[in-house]
Amino acid sequence: MGGQLLGLVVSLAVIAACAGQNHTFRFSNTLGSNMVLQRKPHQAVVWGWSYPQDTVTVYHANWVGPFTADENGMWKAELPSTEAGGPYTISAQSKHYSSEMHLDNIVFGDVYLCGGQSNMQFTVDCGFNASEEVAKADSYEDIRVFTVGQKTTSPTPLAELGTIAQNWTVASKSSIGGGNWTYFSAVCWYFGRDLYDHFDRKVPIGLISSNWGGTCVQRWSSTDALTKCNQTVDGSVSQSYMDTFEADGLPEFGQAAAASDSNLYNAMIVPYLPMRISGAIWYQGECNVGASSQHGGDYYGCQFPAMIDDWRTKFALPDMYFGFVQLAPWIASKSNSTAVAELRQGQTMALKLQNVGMATAADHGDPTSPFGSVHPRDKQDIGYRLSLTALALQYKEPIEVYQGPICTGATVSGMKPSTAPTMMDVTVSLDFQPSTVGQTPLTLRKNVVCPTGVPPASCSSFELQSRSDGSWHAAEADQLGENIAVMGTVPFNATTKLHPVSGVRYGFSDWPLLSIYNSMKLPAVPFDLKMKS
Repeated sequence: MGGQLLGLVVSLAVIAACAGQNHTFRFSNTLGSNMVLQRKPHQAVVWGWSYPQDTVTVYHANWVGPFTADENGMWKAELPSTEAGGPYTISAQSKHYSSEMHLDNIVFGDVYLCGGQSNMQFTVDCGFNASEEVAKADSYEDIRVFTVGQKTTSPTPLAELGTIAQNWTVASKSSIGGGNWTYFSAVCWYFGRDLYDHFDRKVPIGLISSNWGGTCVQRWSSTDALTKCNQTVDGSVSQSYMDTFEADGLPEFGQAAAASDSNLYNAMIVPYLPMRISGAIWYQGECNVGASSQHGGDYYGCQFPAMIDDWRTKFALPDMYFGFVQLAPWIASKSNSTAVAELRQGQTMALKLQNVGMATAADHGDPTSPFGSVHPRDKQDIGYRLSLTALALQYKEPIEVYQGPICTGATVSGMKPSTAPTMMDVTVSLDFQPSTVGQTPLTLRKNVVCPTGVPPASCSSFELQSRSDGSWHAAEADQLGENIAVMGTVPFNATTKLHPVSGVRYGFSDWPLLSIYNSMKLPAVPFDLKMKS
């Protein structure tokens, strides 16, 4: 840990050198009046720049603290732990410049960073019930929002934001309903709003939307994180993702501008590293769908957890809450009908980390979305599912179950020769992680069908794999008491007669047909399980 903190100090010193060259007395542009600062037990931090070695005195309520700017002019003040609430005015005075500046209407609460690509950028105005949802925002004055602009990338870490789309502002119709693809992020908003409502509107929530459509996980990973997975710089975007935009007639969000590894981490994450935050939420992965060495489930299963670990290190918050969205159905490249499924499976590797929660969107397909099937409009439910993970992991609230059922194993519970020669009728019983089931048995929904307009080859529900030739065969499921059983027919030969099934999978396709739900109405996570002989 000592080495990690040393690396953070060195990084901040390097980026501060550039920011302090103008030697003006100012707060960091990541801060501003109307913002939320992190509440107790954390000590919130405010920082900025002045003349090198200047004495800067910071005032907060009855507390006064003198601080000395470093050789680059950067000063940083750690405030005393403050309970949720406000408003406060935080002031800073410069001895060198004999001037004073203020942050007004500050409240203390919980701050979240909302990152990813276009499905996190997707605004409230783009989604379902937009007019009604935007109108509600006027009653949430203690939620404060900030949107990072999308016109700055950098090959090296930056100390301040190069582009700001929306400075800190009180939630309102105008600040939440800024138009399609501008502000404010729908998933970020609904997540924060649900947390705020859960705590009876007594804990202010600060939401920072920092995302860029069409960008791969490499862009948001530091060079340190990239080395964990032997990443090579190629700046590519997966062909599957490009095929989607060609099919939907939509622009390739940010592809050209953001096609260099680490450049969005440098420009849109690094400026926030001195800030104390509660955690981060993430909706990204579509760009990484594909089969090259920089894409696909195996690569993502390494790079995504590496990015999370690295963010925690760089923020000096080793247990920071991190919630993410498992990809929704979409019509991806027809050349590989499991490409999206493989990426979803790669995403689940992050669940091996502590304090990481997943909200699956795999049952939220929207084939008629005017923004393309890759951009489903129901972001309310996704924000709600993310909030459940935060309530359970970050706040230790007694949530019955906070994510969808996770299948942990499967066993053959019955088989008999089929009426067709060399075919076997097989029943496979599924086991689920108890903590993801809830207090009542799982339910199995019937008549879940492939939507009109979606290629049938892109849809799947239950499948069994033949051990004799590796082929997959559609199967059905039934509820047997408290258990879910999968029933199907597979080919066998003399060698595999006693163990004809080698795998079972569920919703393992671009467009999953999900039917298993727990007591919180959360869908079972798609899976691909291999079975022992």
